[in-house]
Amino acid sequence: MRPPVKTRNVLTLSGAVTFVLLASPVLAQTATTNPQLPLEGKLVQLPGTGPVLRVKGRDFDLSARTTWLFHTLQDKRLANREIRVEGEWQPDGTLKVNHFFTVRNGKLFRVRYFCEVCNIEALEPGNCVCCQQPTEMQEIPVSEKP
Repeated sequence: MRPPVKTRNVLTLSGAVTFVLLASPVLAQTATTNPQLPLEGKLVQLPGTGPVLRVKGRDFDLSARTTWLFHTLQDKRLANREIRVEGEWQPDGTLKVNHFFTVRNGKLFRVRYFCEVCNIEALEPGNCVCCQQPTEMQEIPVSEKP
């Protein structure tokens, strides 16, 4: 004899709740096994590939959490600069960057793009959204407020 439809829905719902309760520690463990990882090295722009972080002769392919961050990592003005990245390892072996800073004399700097004419800050390299003139790359010490 088949159970009524309502009973079947209750059983399915209780099974789903049980699965979520049992799986949540596994999901929480997965989230904590891939923490934000700081890594310092030289930002290298290799022809035909994306940006690479070179650390002690070893290259790590970089991806980014956002397109504007990826475009910044591709900026030729940052090529061969010492940087610090914070990110997570991805299954394909790339380091997905969530934050990055330039490093000079052991101090961290954030990168911004600024139009002096319009007094507008941009997140990525390119022309000003207002006057269409090229923006200037600036490094702001992390200790200073923007």
